[in-house]
Amino acid sequence: MTALVSFGLALRLGWVLYTQTQPLGGDPSWYYNVATNIARGHGFVADHRTLFEGDPIIGEPTAAWPPAYSYVLAALWTVFGISVTAAKLLNAVLAAATIPFVYLLARAVFDKRAAWIAAAVFATFPNAIAWTPVLFPEQLFTLVFVAALWLLVDTDALGGVRWRAPVVFGVLAGIATLTRGEGAVLLPIAIVFWLARSGWRSALPPIVLAVIASVVVIAPWTIRNKVVMHAAIPVATNSGIALRIGHSPQSTGTTEVTNPPEPVDGVPVWEQAYHPDTEVRSYQAYTRRSISYALTHFHREVDLSRYKVYHLYRSDAWVIEWVKLGTAAPIHSESLENALWRMFEVSYYVLLFAAVGSAPFWLRRDPKRLLLAITVLMWTLFHIVFSAEPRYHVPLFPIFAVAAAGGFGIAFDAIVRRTRREPPSAIARL
Repeated sequence: MTALVSFGLALRLGWVLYTQTQPLGGDPSWYYNVATNIARGHGFVADHRTLFEGDPIIGEPTAAWPPAYSYVLAALWTVFGISVTAAKLLNAVLAAATIPFVYLLARAVFDKRAAWIAAAVFATFPNAIAWTPVLFPEQLFTLVFVAALWLLVDTDALGGVRWRAPVVFGVLAGIATLTRGEGAVLLPIAIVFWLARSGWRSALPPIVLAVIASVVVIAPWTIRNKVVMHAAIPVATNSGIALRIGHSPQSTGTTEVTNPPEPVDGVPVWEQAYHPDTEVRSYQAYTRRSISYALTHFHREVDLSRYKVYHLYRSDAWVIEWVKLGTAAPIHSESLENALWRMFEVSYYVLLFAAVGSAPFWLRRDPKRLLLAITVLMWTLFHIVFSAEPRYHVPLFPIFAVAAAGGFGIAFDAIVRRTRREPPSAIARL
């Protein structure tokens, strides 16, 4: 495993150091600026500036995005100094640290063979590597997400103490939610899994423990938001904008709407986080308007749901555009960039269809195997509620790798048994 993790890390470090990505726009710029303020002792404060500008433009408290990734970056920079390169190297380390948990998850669901295959697939998967230089929280989130799922299926992972795994799972679910909003799916996933495994009576204690642990992790940030922002904001205000993007007359099923969400009290959406009061009002107004629209436009919502599923699972090859932020030149050469684009498209669809196509072999009533399908289902429902784009399926790469590895392993065993002319009943027991 050490060799595989080292190889996966080397691939990611090579890509990070080869590319010249800069956090010049969108979420990466926001994470960079907020982490910079934390590292400099200013607190969780948004600057609304670009990378190369000096003093903050506004510099007021915010709750616009989940806080965990910014705090992790700030901790890194407190030790090593503020540096985009250091942040990208951290992403590479977080991604490589996910590889052993992919192995552990696959071993708990299937067997050691599937575990090695899944870990190797994830370690070398081009699309997983491609996102590493971009200052999105996906690398941190995926690490926590996969570790949490492993704890669900491996009941002896923490020494066999019955209460320990649900509590640690709840802690990880809380951390995941504070990293990306999608972390909220972990508790529903766990509830369905525990119910499928042992029924209500046995499932209730771990459910209660996990919920309490998750609330304990999230509560301090919610309290901070109440004190600083003077509003009930469980995690972040960007959920209001995400809802409005997903539920409005201008919605397209993705973040690329025909028009941005309408101003609130005359404040455009791109300026709503400039001041705490306008941020809170926009968050509340967008949330109300989104729910109202969804409840009164049923047929439109059905259409939007189809579009959201499409955008969630279409190719993420446009990662190239994020990787190129900071330079107008192609990646090394135009021919190489075109080749990378094709590779990212092909590799993604190969893994996706391998996971889905092998489902007749790996999808059984076994709760551990059902966990893979439950995870994808809950992930999909979350983005139907909000909005979708291809980047949002990146944390599912390990799930696809585990499903494909297990499915093809079972299919291979079935073929071998058939060639040896074993009785059909032996195959049916797979």
